[in-house]
Amino acid sequence: MRVLRMLFTGFLVIVLLAAGAFFGAREVLLWWSARSLASSVEELARIKVKGTFAQQCRRLVGSDVFATVTPKYQLRFLSHTEYALEVLCGDAVKEPVLIARKTLPLLVSKVPGSSGLLPEAPLSGIRLTVFAAQFDLIHQYIGSVPAFLVRERAVVLSDGVVLADTDAVALGVGPSTSCEGYGYICCDAQTQMGAGENIAGVQSCLTSCFSSCITRPVLLSLTTTPFLNPQNRSLTVASGGTVLFHYVADAGTSSDLQIIMRFGDGKTEQLQGATGSVEHVYTCPTEGCQYTAQIELTDTWGVSSLPGKLDTVAVNVSSGV
Repeated sequence: MRVLRMLFTGFLVIVLLAAGAFFGAREVLLWWSARSLASSVEELARIKVKGTFAQQCRRLVGSDVFATVTPKYQLRFLSHTEYALEVLCGDAVKEPVLIARKTLPLLVSKVPGSSGLLPEAPLSGIRLTVFAAQFDLIHQYIGSVPAFLVRERAVVLSDGVVLADTDAVALGVGPSTSCEGYGYICCDAQTQMGAGENIAGVQSCLTSCFSSCITRPVLLSLTTTPFLNPQNRSLTVASGGTVLFHYVADAGTSSDLQIIMRFGDGKTEQLQGATGSVEHVYTCPTEGCQYTAQIELTDTWGVSSLPGKLDTVAVNVSSGV
């Protein structure tokens, strides 16, 4: 019993020490990162007073128009951990002038959704968190993360004054940045479907900036016998003739694919798998008919392929009378 008691006591001490180290490290990292951002804002203020980059703006836009240009300074995130100190020289210069590029402390990242800090705005802020990547792995394996483990720290500028660890719900405005700078992902429209929160009109990712992306099934080829004309994807058969359709697809992360083959004459066929073939007999009761055959792919999660040129075939059927 004494040995068991000692083992239990030792285990309990180790657990308490580990928990204390975790929560202590969490608070220290958040404080450190918030302090780093505050120092960067102070650095921008000093640069503004010096006027060093104001002179550079004068050279970029020209002395004749500089009188109407007021340089503006910003802290803009480039990813969830990297940010840049920049100066905007007005509409005459599209790209901001880089002052310095910095990185948040190890294991600290910006909470997705915000883009950075604008010292001259009435309200501008971001939220920081710790161990986000590690918590994502835990969520993948067990499905959830205890709420008490997750801690966020807001860094907000209110009329240029840094307020750290606030409970403000609104973060105000931020600089324009890339999709990655907001902490989101620019989904490939052809092979992915956006999911979760999204931001429209983001630089270089106008319509596909989402918090996550789901892999779409992709059609690699749809061929026929008789052979189709590759230039206009059409073929001609006599009424009563048979067309063999053969497809090859990429299921992505899905284990299987459900295929719907629409022959264009009102009839359909359901298939399964990433590759397959199906025959169809075409008839034409008039002088000539044209049908458009189309294939549609759907994976096990219900995500469908994106319509494109490869998924249709024009079938011309000669007169059957």
